[in-house]
Amino acid sequence: MIVTISNQYGCGAVAVAERVAAELGYELIDRQLPVVVAKRMQISPAQAQAADEIGRSLGARLLSSLELATPEVAVTSFGQTFDEDYVREVQEAVREFAARGNVVIVGRAAGAILGRRTDVLRVYMYAPRDWRIERVMEDFSIDRKAAESDVDRVDRARRAHLRDWYNVEMGSPAIVDLAIDTATFGREHCARIIIAAVNER
Repeated sequence: MIVTISNQYGCGAVAVAERVAAELGYELIDRQLPVVVAKRMQISPAQAQAADEIGRSLGARLLSSLELATPEVAVTSFGQTFDEDYVREVQEAVREFAARGNVVIVGRAAGAILGRRTDVLRVYMYAPRDWRIERVMEDFSIDRKAAESDVDRVDRARRAHLRDWYNVEMGSPAIVDLAIDTATFGREHCARIIIAAVNER
């Protein structure tokens, strides 16, 4: 089985994913994925991580808009942009990790990439904004203003990424099999719910 976990920022998805992977004896795929992509693209892990946290570049958005408005001036000589190269490599890496089986993949639009399959459980974790801000303040020892900024910035980037590359909304039933409110159930119970769902599948 493959478990993908997407989330609003501050839900504690990584902690839940760690518990799920440990209980099931699955491999956890999180921080190593950008490293794999960085090696393939011959860029630094820091550059890959930065690309992972933003949507398409402003230039790519403007170019796409221009081409849609006036197809006759579409620019083909530029080849694929960095954004396109990066997303393609992430997709390939996600598929390769999934091919191993028995993995928990956190983020990277893995649920959208793999789609609806009998061997995939696509989980989405969410919680009220204030609750997530409190968790971010606690987890990273930062003040409220910084936590609010981080929560809003990362949520915005994740929504943009899904809209730009997969034409879906974050948390959409089209890419989610199981949605869980972390504030209601807590991290431990969220892990139990996911494990139960895997066993049912």
